[in-house]
Amino acid sequence: MASWAFFDYYSQRGENEILVWLNSLPIKAKAKINARISALQGFPIFPEQYFSAYKTWDDLYELRIVFANVAYRPFGFYGPGRRDFSLLIGGIEKGKVPVRLLEVADERRKIVIADPTRVRKHNFS
Repeated sequence: MASWAFFDYYSQRGENEILVWLNSLPIKAKAKINARISALQGFPIFPEQYFSAYKTWDDLYELRIVFANVAYRPFGFYGPGRRDFSLLIGGIEKGKVPVRLLEVADERRKIVIADPTRVRKHNFS
């Protein structure tokens, strides 16, 4: 039984922004990210080696996934409901995460809080 439900952010046009990002990645990287999300659903508390609060950005968190020496960083937040985690945007860490990526994540977080229909269950395809 899953302890957590993961959700993907949808644009105003109805496009799954997380799936678009995942589909732009190498297939094995996408598979590893989806496997990590699947595994995290079963943890009562997310393990620190796979998940962390993003310093200096309140309420934003990053999943830590490394594949082929590339650090993939899906960003999200707790919500909109209890035991929900919403994925807002994905990025690749090359030393430092671009501030614009964090700004977009925070904008999307605010949108989801105001309109929870902007996230839907994570698409593992």
